[in-house]
Amino acid sequence: MKSALVFLFTDFEEIEAISTIDILRRGGINVVVASLTDEKSVVGAHKIVCLADVVGIPERDFDAIIIPGGPGVLRLRNDKRVLKFIQEQYDNGKLMAAICAAPILLHDGGILDKHHYTCHFSMLSELKEGRIHELVVSDGNVITACGPGAGINFGLAILEFFSNVSHVREVAHGMMCDL
Repeated sequence: MKSALVFLFTDFEEIEAISTIDILRRGGINVVVASLTDEKSVVGAHKIVCLADVVGIPERDFDAIIIPGGPGVLRLRNDKRVLKFIQEQYDNGKLMAAICAAPILLHDGGILDKHHYTCHFSMLSELKEGRIHELVVSDGNVITACGPGAGINFGLAILEFFSNVSHVREVAHGMMCDL
């Protein structure tokens, strides 16, 4: 079974995280939600409290690393353990998925230099090559999305990376979601 690690941090964008977690679990992916705070309870940007599975970055292997956006993601730019983990996972060929402002972390690691990507329009001052008019951009082992409205498409793109179009359509159909 494929596995994915989703980061939660103070002021994360709830819809981006929850829709992705939900879609991947519906699709049969083992998702572990990791709090990058000191507690399992993490407060999102819109004051929704979510409960993570673990605190900290688990010392195990995952097939995908998923980073939601939100204003709190900018604070992660100063977290050397997170940046080191992201770079190591990318170097080991893992899927890196970031939405909204979160592609900035991939940029900081030099990962986006090798890929096409999208991001939230507020990040264009630093992510100048961001294709903000595309909801989701998949390029090799990097998937990015432009913001909260792309949350479902983002989750489905990650699921498709690990399965196939017919499985993704089945999951989307069950959610009454058009592709």
